[in-house]
Amino acid sequence: MASLYELYLLYVRERRGTVAALFLLSILGTVSLFAVLLFWQVGERVTGDIQRSLGAGTVVVMGGPFSDRDLAAALSLGCFSGGYGVSVATGVLRYPNGTTKTVTVAAVPAGVRGVAGAAATANAYYAKAGETYRVAAAGKELTIYVKEAVVQMASMADLYADIYVDRALLGNLPYNYLVLQKAGRSCVKELRGLFPRAAVMDSDEFISALWGQLLLYLGSAALVALSTTAAVAALVYTYATTMYYTHFKEFAILRTLGLKKRGLAALALMLFALPAAAGSLTATALALTVEAPVVSTAQIALIPPAVVTVATLLASAPALRRLYAITPAEALRTE
Repeated sequence: MASLYELYLLYVRERRGTVAALFLLSILGTVSLFAVLLFWQVGERVTGDIQRSLGAGTVVVMGGPFSDRDLAAALSLGCFSGGYGVSVATGVLRYPNGTTKTVTVAAVPAGVRGVAGAAATANAYYAKAGETYRVAAAGKELTIYVKEAVVQMASMADLYADIYVDRALLGNLPYNYLVLQKAGRSCVKELRGLFPRAAVMDSDEFISALWGQLLLYLGSAALVALSTTAAVAALVYTYATTMYYTHFKEFAILRTLGLKKRGLAALALMLFALPAAAGSLTATALALTVEAPVVSTAQIALIPPAVVTVATLLASAPALRRLYAITPAEALRTE
């Protein structure tokens, strides 16, 4: 009797169109699932970056210059537990090797974003944590120690800076925007009345609206992933059922010739699940080659192929159960 591999090749040649379609659909389904999971990672990162820029539970007043008097007037509304102003200036970052880059420097009170004295926070694109740099900004030459280097994926143009330093280093500069910590309601209407030319934004409302928009895109990607995975399962079910009824007599004769139940079930799994598994693993291997500083395919590498594999096994289960139940005696009844 031919080996399982030879029998597998025989049936695959007969159904090579279906096998190819199953392979390609599995690739598409796996890639779609990766897209959904990576989109979720990106959404978390984007909202996290923006929340880091705005601060959780804050109201941001943009469109300065503002002064300490403006900050005091905003705090006097009684809606805020505290607040501070942020001064932004264009600066020049000087590296130890003598090269320079133009950067945006933000001056914040000590303790905000981890800055204190010479300790600063910087965008990882410009500086490395643990290194010392020279920065020229607002007419002053500073020596800073980068305590933390952050990989930033998203930011808002008016609230973005490459380097955050202790405002004591730059002196008493006008504020470009105010950050107010909410104690209850946000007093947005009162702030707009107090600063009619400024833009006032509640960070919690903005981030909620952003997540709502991201979820719309995530839902679209999930629909594609669900559709392709369902198509894989439907094709496997059709393929398995057709194979069972079309080749029932041959399978029964194989049992008569000595092929055990487990061997027949293994042959069926090779026919139904192997193309899907091959497509899913191919897509996974391709996904793992994608490198980005803000997303990680390695963290989710097992999920998409597992989903496709489970869908394949569930779809082929009815045919596998029937095949496993075939007895040698049934071969005689088919004659």
